[in-house]
Amino acid sequence: MRISEHDSVLQTCDRIVRMKIPNLLRLYLNPFVAQTCVSLNAMVHSLWPETKSHGSYPSFLANSGEEALSGAIKLARYTQHQRAAKKPSSADALTQSTRVILVDDGDWFDDFAWTAFDEHPSEMWSNQCRVEFIPDVVSLTTSEFVTLCGSQESFTGIVVLSPTATRGDARSKVQSLVMRTAIRKILASDSGLLITCMNMERFLAGFQIEEAALMPDIVVFDETFTMRQVPFGAFAARPDLYAQWTGRGMSTFHSTTYQPNTISTMHFLKCLEEQSPEFFQQLQPLLKPLLVNHELLRRTFRDLFNPALMRLISAVGFDGEDVTASGHYVRVDKEKYFDGIGGVACSLRGHNPDAWVSEIEALNSITNVRSEVARRLHSLTGLRHHVPAVSGGSAVEHALKLGLLAQSPKSFIVALKGGFGGKTLLALSGTAKPSYKKGLDPLYPDVLYVDPFAPDAIQQLSQIVKTVPVAVIQLELIQGVGGVREIPQALLDYLQVARRETGVLLSIDEIQTGMFRTGPFVRSSELSIAPDLLTIGKGTSDMMFPFAMTLYSDRVNYLLNSRKAALPSRLHKRYGYEIGYRSILNTLQRKDADDIRGNVIAIGHMFRDALQQALAGIGIVKEVRSFGLLIGIELDLRKTVIQRLGLNAVQLYLLRMMQHRGFPLLMGFCQYEPNILKFTPPLTTSKDEVEKIAQTISDALRSSTLSLLTTGMRALLRGRK
Repeated sequence: MRISEHDSVLQTCDRIVRMKIPNLLRLYLNPFVAQTCVSLNAMVHSLWPETKSHGSYPSFLANSGEEALSGAIKLARYTQHQRAAKKPSSADALTQSTRVILVDDGDWFDDFAWTAFDEHPSEMWSNQCRVEFIPDVVSLTTSEFVTLCGSQESFTGIVVLSPTATRGDARSKVQSLVMRTAIRKILASDSGLLITCMNMERFLAGFQIEEAALMPDIVVFDETFTMRQVPFGAFAARPDLYAQWTGRGMSTFHSTTYQPNTISTMHFLKCLEEQSPEFFQQLQPLLKPLLVNHELLRRTFRDLFNPALMRLISAVGFDGEDVTASGHYVRVDKEKYFDGIGGVACSLRGHNPDAWVSEIEALNSITNVRSEVARRLHSLTGLRHHVPAVSGGSAVEHALKLGLLAQSPKSFIVALKGGFGGKTLLALSGTAKPSYKKGLDPLYPDVLYVDPFAPDAIQQLSQIVKTVPVAVIQLELIQGVGGVREIPQALLDYLQVARRETGVLLSIDEIQTGMFRTGPFVRSSELSIAPDLLTIGKGTSDMMFPFAMTLYSDRVNYLLNSRKAALPSRLHKRYGYEIGYRSILNTLQRKDADDIRGNVIAIGHMFRDALQQALAGIGIVKEVRSFGLLIGIELDLRKTVIQRLGLNAVQLYLLRMMQHRGFPLLMGFCQYEPNILKFTPPLTTSKDEVEKIAQTISDALRSSTLSLLTTGMRALLRGRK
């Protein structure tokens, strides 16, 4: 008898906990990630045998099919821009080559590039309108696409085929011939790219011979490959395209939104065996050696997933054969490290809480977990409504989509400079740094950025909301990626006024400040700023399950209902994972018994005092910024020998912390401002650990130039292994 979805997922989680397998640990040389990439490559080769002529198709892992599709289109558009740069063409030609045509006879692409609503739902007549999220994206049925193909001699651009569009029985023989002919022209052209989306049903059905000839450049896989029990998404790309993704200078271009994890990849393998046992059995000679042959694992991880990450893992010495994670610590062979990164502010109790599975099972007595979660979130945030998400990036996308839909025809987003929304196509609207958007145009156009620390920031915002149809103002109360900087209170006070007087929606991103990270459940509750939309990230689940939330107000709900918007219900259906809801309810039930808020405040004060004392007199330390257990240490490295030599001093200091003899420590830095160290330890960090951590940081920052250079040379040699 087939076991239930609930039990199946918990079995996977139980295996992770018992074996202390790292889950949300980027520096883990993950054999399940490697096995998943091998499986996806084999799927591509089995469906399109001609792809073998290109070699292996590396894979990019995401948290959902939609995230994977977003990444695939990013890669496709980036490729088109690169091609245009090598062979200059007109602006019209570039526009055509980056245009995306979604071909679908079902609902596979619903709400991806736009969403529809009824402008006059209460009237006798209806006027269907839509809000666009990604420019230059066209949706066509198979018949419409065939008609388009027959009306012109050539087509340049990016074609995305849904699983329904690749089904031969959905078209007549004439349509099939026209479609195949047109796609062959695209594949033969250096101005076109083909993305084929795949679900488990279509994979199991296979292709006819003539369909298999339509060899895609990129293949997208969705959640059906984990039976919609665990978040999962991926794309596999032609190796020459994928190489752009992992080249020099690209290591943070796309990486953090799409964080590989063990729960999704392990469950993918489990579901693949259940749904396609014959294919899975054929893979065993390729998969089993990855669990025992460490050198093979290294090569596979490098070649089929991420060579830059493989070099980093080797450079820091995390490529050992015995890596485990439990509580506050990661163990690599005989060395133990305190994890002060914790999946980027996701760590509540640390890795693999021993009682997590039994705690989730204990919730079986609650008849409606979702309603109970909604009730508790309302009491903590004042927001009665929510939609689920699978990552911080997807939560931000949901917030923007809901806000733009609720406020239509107002279309402008105002985002604060230094903010980080994510790296999916719409979330990039809140990501102010231009380098993350290079070569991805066109993106959402109606975005204005304001520096929150500028002397005239309030005046700028006042002028904008008076003259521009602003739908949403997006902000983080403390900019995590942007340097652990707190938004000035005067600006927050003004935003409240603007919200009240102009009707603009405030979307507050608490992905790094929420889930008790700074003390309260969400920081906005203690700053007297009322969000209309609020996002919380994967800290909901103790780093066990990719799950996040977008909460919204009664006002937003009223506006959505007045348009008969189907978006919220579709998001609930798409991302409403039962274990995700149970994981956040488990955290909320523990909050009072464990006094999470009180512990974070107390330990946060200890950290502030201990760091100020330990770092006193170190010339390169400019400032320590401490907000509960979200901590930033700004360094001034301009006059150091290391910096003058053109070396990365921050990375060398972080390596010194990892190599500390008394208390090795994992610490991060802010992507926007790499001279600022960032520390997000577990919320259960003890007083004894605080003192040891402060000593490690102090010792590392006092390192001599010679010791830093020696550390760097050793890391360089390890990274070249």
